[in-house]
Amino acid sequence: MIDPRRGHTGTSLKRLASAMLGAFLLSACATGTGPFNPTLVGTEWRLIHFQSSDDAIGMIQPRRDEVYSLRLLPDGSAAMQLSCNRGTGRWTSPNPHMSRGEVRIEPGAMTMAACPPSRLERISGDIANVRSFVIADRRLHLNLMMDGGDYVWIPVR
Repeated sequence: MIDPRRGHTGTSLKRLASAMLGAFLLSACATGTGPFNPTLVGTEWRLIHFQSSDDAIGMIQPRRDEVYSLRLLPDGSAAMQLSCNRGTGRWTSPNPHMSRGEVRIEPGAMTMAACPPSRLERISGDIANVRSFVIADRRLHLNLMMDGGDYVWIPVR
């Protein structure tokens, strides 16, 4: 404990700052909020919501039993889980190692299982309309063309 009547030495302040930084980094790693590399290459994401630019639609979240995930593999292939269906595709970006830029996702094969009704059924058609991305606050924002909305994802790992 530091006695305010005796003053602080530079060494004690450095030790205190070092201890606080170490505690912060340790807690960050333990909670999964540690170092994060904002890139598209080799990442996997889970959808948390769709934000429409149309106020009549607003924000749509998946139900607890629905899984929407997107893997962007280094070879340019994409793997998707869209509720009870799975899909593949290709993705391209002129700047995939940046935290923002252009991106295109070309859907490929998709299973056609009869999933329970979902307010997010639109994603299978919307994925081809993604034109840009932003990675901010540990979230991937996939922006649709013509201000069509924003799919917001969090990293799986």
